[in-house]
Parts: sequence; structure tokens; C-alpha cells
Amino acid sequence: MLRMYDALPAYLGGKRKLVARIFRHLPCPAEAPVFADAFLGGGSVSMYAKARGYSVRCNDIAERSVIIGKALIDNSQVTLSEHDVMRLFVPHPEAGTFARDHMAPDVVTPSHAAPLDNAMAWARATEGPKGQLYLLLCVRYLLSQRPMGNFGAKTIVHQMAEGEYDEVNPAYLKDCVQRMVLQHPLKVAKKLARKGNLGVFANGLEHETWHGDALDFCRNVRADIVFWDSPYAGTSSYEREMRPLDEMLAGHTIEPVKSRFSKADSLQFLEELFVAAEHIPVWAMSYGGPAIDAETLQQMMGKYRRDVKVEAHKYAHLAALASAESKKKNVELILIGKGQP
Repeated sequence: MLRMYDALPAYLGGKRKLVARIFRHLPCPAEAPVFADAFLGGGSVSMYAKARGYSVRCNDIAERSVIIGKALIDNSQVTLSEHDVMRLFVPHPEAGTFARDHMAPDVVTPSHAAPLDNAMAWARATEGPKGQLYLLLCVRYLLSQRPMGNFGAKTIVHQMAEGEYDEVNPAYLKDCVQRMVLQHPLKVAKKLARKGNLGVFANGLEHETWHGDALDFCRNVRADIVFWDSPYAGTSSYEREMRPLDEMLAGHTIEPVKSRFSKADSLQFLEELFVAAEHIPVWAMSYGGPAIDAETLQQMMGKYRRDVKVEAHKYAHLAALASAESKKKNVELILIGKGQP
């Protein structure tokens, strides 16, 4: 796996293992220089496009994803030094107590909640790429304290906070004790910052991160290729799964609103994406889940693109949490559409 991906947070539905298969069907940057990513998500596709030499336009409605775009896709030069990281541990006069009041001990242990509150204050007070890198570091710090990045696991956090190590699942004991108990928060932050810097590189081109609705993005972006990796119909929503992270970034509690693309009847919204992107010559889509099959997607895309190819790949979503039976059934569809009908 490319070292630049060490800079990205663990993300539900990430496509790191599929990017090479997706891009082998796409025209090269010399033929199609501008690549649009309508659902930035965890950033792996946009980062790969940047590394390949495209000028990237990426978008997401979620602040957690926009931070990735601004910190690593738009930014080509600024990194975090060790001094920058140490600054996050200097008491900030406007540091709040949200993590301590609302996230400990269910989401993080109290010993990690206080540094997060202080670091978020510094991140919000810092402008430009460095401020975005600070925010991304806070995101990755929070996820690093979660077993497999899973916010649903509360018991293990309580056990770590209370020193009940004998009660921890042996499969996770060593890793959790190391990250959540033995390592000082500053050491954790420095390690994450070093890995984060691996995602900062230049390809000689300009890049843009948009923050908004995918349909609006597709209507207004000017690109040669558009890629869609929308939430899958009938699946658990990112808004619910990532709620603690979104609340940390917002600084207050929120009531998640499920994306329309996650709803069981989301087929109509996929077609709206196609209509919105009719001006973009090449289409690429990655899609999974049991609600919409390959034939349905191919027929729908075929109304707007003359040549539509579909590949099905076995792909274990949330491999660390999925059952053996689920891993056998999980399939990711890659669709490529070219040419006006």
C-alpha cells in the first residue's frame, strides 16, 4: 500500500484497495486532466488521482471529509513540524471541555479527552493549511483511540480507563493498552503527525475542495472525469456511525440526519447524479451493498452513456468486523461510462 495513505484516517467504505482497478479504466491526465470526486469520503481516491497527475476537484457534505481535502489534496507544501505538534499541548485560553464532558469515558478515556479539547482550540484558531492539518490530526487522534475505528465499542474504553485489563478481549488487549494507556498523548500526536506529512505532496497543479451537496457539485464542476462513491442504499449511515467525530468537530451535540443516498429507495438520487453530470465526458462509479444490483446500475447509466462497463470484485467491507459469511458475499461494483448515447 502506498505510504501516502498513512496520512488518511481509517474510514468506513474506503477504497484504498480498489483505486488501481478503478483508474486502469480511465484516460490518463494528458488526455483528461481534471478529475472530479463528488463524494470525497476518506480521501483515498482523490489522493490517488493527485498522485497520478490529475488536477483534482473534490467535494463532500461532511466537514470530516472536507478537512481531509483541504489538508492533503489542496495543500501541496505545508507540513507539521514537531514544534507545531508540541504547540497543541500548550494550554489554550479558549479550550473548551466538550470532549471531557460528552466523550469521556464512552468515546475516549479522560486522559485523552483533555488533550483533544486543547488541540481543537488551537486548530480552530489557526488559519490556512496548518489549521486544516491540525484538525485532521485531531480527527486521526480520536480514531486512533477507537478499537478498529469503531465508535460503537464503549465497554473496552471503560475497561481501559478503569484499568480492568483482564476483562479486555485478548485479541485487542495489546494494541489497546499500547495506544490508550501506555503512550503519552504527545507521543501519539507526534507519530500521527509524521504519518500525516506523508500525504502532503505537489504534482505541479492546482486542486480544489468543495463543501456541499453532491448534486450541486456535479452540476457546477468543470471536469473531464467524475467519480462517484456515494453511500450505499439500505446501509447504516455515515452520519450515525461517525456522530462522535462530527460532534467533536462541531463542538456540540448534534442529531444525525441520514443521507438520502443511504435510504433504501435511493435509486432515483443516483439517476439525478447522472443527469447533473451529463456535461462531464467520463464517468466512474464504485458501488456495493445488496439493495441495487449490477444490471440495474448498468441500465440506468446506459441511458446517459453509450459505452458502460461493469466489473464485480469481491471486497470485504469493514473486514475486521465482518463475519466470514459476510466477507464471502460482499461485492464491489466498478462502473465506467463513456461516450454520449
